Amino acid sequence: MDNNPVITAVTDIASPVEDVWKELTDFAAYAQWHPALSFIDVPTEILPGTQLRAQVAQGTETDGEYSFTVLHLEAPRRFVWEGGIPDVLTGQHSFVLEPRDGGTRFTESEEFTGTAAAETIEAARSQLEENYASYGRALKERLLSGH
Repeated sequence: MDNNPVITAVTDIASPVEDVWKELTDFAAYAQWHPALSFIDVPTEILPGTQLRAQVAQGTETDGEYSFTVLHLEAPRRFVWEGGIPDVLTGQHSFVLEPRDGGTRFTESEEFTGTAAAETIEAARSQLEENYASYGRALKERLLSGH
């Protein structure tokens, strides 16, 4: 069992990187397409160090309000935030956009650390993998709908 488990989902989207980036970083609109995440009181400018607050609603005991700190922002290629309970269970969540065949390869990944990471994430790995894949599909559908 990996002490720092990682969940990754890759989605190919037939939209240019710039369009995917624009949708991905429109935090106020997440509730319109993301199946589990909606942001609260989104700051007008997002920079490394910015705190983002979000409501997670997946129908599980982990539903609730969470805060994330933006660690890295490299438009339109890479975005990273981190959140969780320090030393217990923290996730570093990254989004990487790569041009591919006229569209975008969208990779969403999260590395978990902390004393509860291995046991907690491994117990839920298959569900987490499906959840992350569904997020990529939702983003793809949003872009394909012309939004």
